[in-house]
Amino acid sequence: MLDIIIGLLMLLSAFASLQNKDLLKSGVFFVVFGFMSGLLWIRLSAPDIAMVEIILGSAITSILIFKLSKGVRDIAVKPEIWRKLWAGAGSLVLFVFLTFYLFTVREEERVGGLVFEKLSLSGVESPVTAVLLNFRGYDTLLEVGVITLAAIGILALEPKRKIYEWNDIVVWRFSKMFLPIIALFSLYITYLGAFSVGGAFQGGSLLAGGLAFLSLSGQKLPIRENPTLFLAMLSLAVFVAFAFAYALVGYGFLTYPLELSTLSIMLIEISICLSTGLLLYIAIRGRL
Repeated sequence: MLDIIIGLLMLLSAFASLQNKDLLKSGVFFVVFGFMSGLLWIRLSAPDIAMVEIILGSAITSILIFKLSKGVRDIAVKPEIWRKLWAGAGSLVLFVFLTFYLFTVREEERVGGLVFEKLSLSGVESPVTAVLLNFRGYDTLLEVGVITLAAIGILALEPKRKIYEWNDIVVWRFSKMFLPIIALFSLYITYLGAFSVGGAFQGGSLLAGGLAFLSLSGQKLPIRENPTLFLAMLSLAVFVAFAFAYALVGYGFLTYPLELSTLSIMLIEISICLSTGLLLYIAIRGRL
């Protein structure tokens, strides 16, 4: 019953956030949605991910929304009725297709069954991490490449937009105080991904939230631009290095030897966590 209530509150808060014309009220409903998401993760026995969701979805995001919404001029945009009809029809077709799939495909034919069958060969205990970094490592490698290229494009364009800063001593103190804690917790979430829910992208997103909070307070990273750029590109370099190294010794591209698979995946995950956090930070600031 509690799960149904949380699910309904998530749907209602998401709908209210999207439909509300007042930016401030819309931001409040979005924060409620993030908090409900955190409660749902707790119900799924994933308190670590719940903390990430609440920190990002309710705390840091709320500060960004409330700060950036000040002084924004509301512009009433009314989409054509045919756009609404197409979006609604497409969503309905997708919902019917997924529902049909869930109730007609046999359990043993689903991808999940194959993943659990081969999980012992992946080097990790989490099926999600096994898929992302072992069974379908090509997809994740391309995702890392896309994020890296996007950040390079932002730096190449050198956007002249203003860096939003909140000149407040409380924000300045808290951002500086909590960044080490957030960074440590993001590494823990990354490590946890090898055994349970969590992983590099969740940890990197949390780290990016802490860095965005630091940027909002008017502070910069206490390291030079060249090391920052190096760490931002680290995940792509590490991923490609592991892929080619194992290919050259005969195992195949992105095919890990079983005895080294756990170590390889953990090193790749740590590099993805650091790079994702810095790449998203670059995207927010528009510069190093």
